[in-house]
Amino acid sequence: MHYVVTGASSGIGAAAAASLASRGHHVIAVARNVARLEFLGKEYKDLVHNIVADLAETHGQRAVADHVKSIGNIHGIIHSAGAHVPLNNYQDLDVESLLADMKSHVAAPIQLNNVLREALKGGRILFIDSYSANNPRVGWAGYSIIKAAARMAARSAAAEIKEATTIRVFPGAVRTPLIQTILTANHTSPVVEMFKDLDATDNFSDAQSIGEFIANILTTATDEQLSAREFWDFNSPNDQIF
Repeated sequence: MHYVVTGASSGIGAAAAASLASRGHHVIAVARNVARLEFLGKEYKDLVHNIVADLAETHGQRAVADHVKSIGNIHGIIHSAGAHVPLNNYQDLDVESLLADMKSHVAAPIQLNNVLREALKGGRILFIDSYSANNPRVGWAGYSIIKAAARMAARSAAAEIKEATTIRVFPGAVRTPLIQTILTANHTSPVVEMFKDLDATDNFSDAQSIGEFIANILTTATDEQLSAREFWDFNSPNDQIF
């Protein structure tokens, strides 16, 4: 089976790509950082095809589409790519930066789904959701706004893309490069204090566990299990069924 994984150079994307490849699946690993993609190619030489591309740009989406066309069909996409959204209070938001981040987190998955739609017939599209879309994160307003828009884009995909099954996954608090940046930021806000408390009490999940959880959903969950849930939550015992 073939899967496209965006944001595959680090964090959840890298962990999900590695988990899929370790099970013998072919992975099209997409990221902007060529150096960070190299470890996947070395570890899973015959199973991982790296594409260095910025999916917020048309030529990046086309690079993925062209490779997928050479394969024929794919069995799923994991949308894990996204730009680093800086810590800012609402009154300090830079609208131009917000729009650029919206392009990466919201517009790029929409466009990639559309260019790969024919190749995805019968496949699965997985989005990484966030609790930040439920409630505003004071001190990280831009991220809350972007994730709320990304969630609606994912729900709209579920309503309208009939050729594939759309899945949303809540990973919760995961130790990723983004979180490490927040933990070391010279910024005081409730969201920074929240993550520092999680760090102090060792309550972060590790990316590898999330990657395995995602790979299980894509490759093992039945259609009945998927249709019974609006989303999957890594921290819910009811969703730890594999």
